[in-house]
Amino acid sequence: MAHRFAAEWLKLTRRPLVWVLLALFLGLLVTQTLAQFAFVTMIGARDSSPAVAAQVDEWRKRIAFPGVFGAVFNHVNGLGGIFAIVLAAAAMGSEYSWGTLRTQIARRPERTQFVLAKLLILMALLALATLLALGVGALLAALLGALAGSPGTLTAGDLVAIGLALVRAVYVLLPYVLLTLYITIAARSLVAGLVGGLLYLVFEVGLGALTLFDVLGGVWRQIYNLTIGQNINTLALQNSHAFGLRPEQLTALDVSTLPPAPQAVFVVALYCALFVAAAVQSLRERDIFGPA
Repeated sequence: MAHRFAAEWLKLTRRPLVWVLLALFLGLLVTQTLAQFAFVTMIGARDSSPAVAAQVDEWRKRIAFPGVFGAVFNHVNGLGGIFAIVLAAAAMGSEYSWGTLRTQIARRPERTQFVLAKLLILMALLALATLLALGVGALLAALLGALAGSPGTLTAGDLVAIGLALVRAVYVLLPYVLLTLYITIAARSLVAGLVGGLLYLVFEVGLGALTLFDVLGGVWRQIYNLTIGQNINTLALQNSHAFGLRPEQLTALDVSTLPPAPQAVFVVALYCALFVAAAVQSLRERDIFGPA
């Protein structure tokens, strides 16, 4: 198994796409943080209405300690989902287009190990990207927070919260990666995996229209709270609250209708188990050809 880990690590870290995605991911984080700093320094000084003041206060927290870490985790569990899908589709899909999967399976025929090794290395890369994003966020907060007049403080409790939030953030990305791997394997195509994963994101956003079920309450709310998106919202919101952010105060999100955290962890785990089982079974059943 160690040989598979080493091989997957080598393949992914040597791909230019991985570094391009990382640069874009961090670049968008910097752009977002600078935009919030601009809003705080310009809009906050011109408009003192309650609604604007609340928004500016939230932005001010996001460019200072410890709120910047909540903003980074929001970035990871927002746009990060798109980058995770692209990375997973490229990592698995290129095995078919380059013909490397056939060679690897011929030498080491255990296909379950192949899927698990690729999955673990993908999640390790996403965790490392999150750590880099936290480092960039901390540098920005040290600079911009001071310029905005509210640098904030960082305590030992915040460092513990960062560790827990990192686990939650990577865990939230797991079902997107697994679903993309499954679609890519089932279709034996990078493009199919990429399109399928992104279409799921669009579908998940569209499920927001089902908030009518919350109004109906009872069993309808329970059904709605079994969707992946609702349970991911619970975990992502925990990451915001851990660093003093309250995004629900500025949106129409009703926190009281979200599923509890233990349910969210279990439901996401259930979906992940289904996706990984489907991916392994699909790889076992499908024939493997040479490069397209």
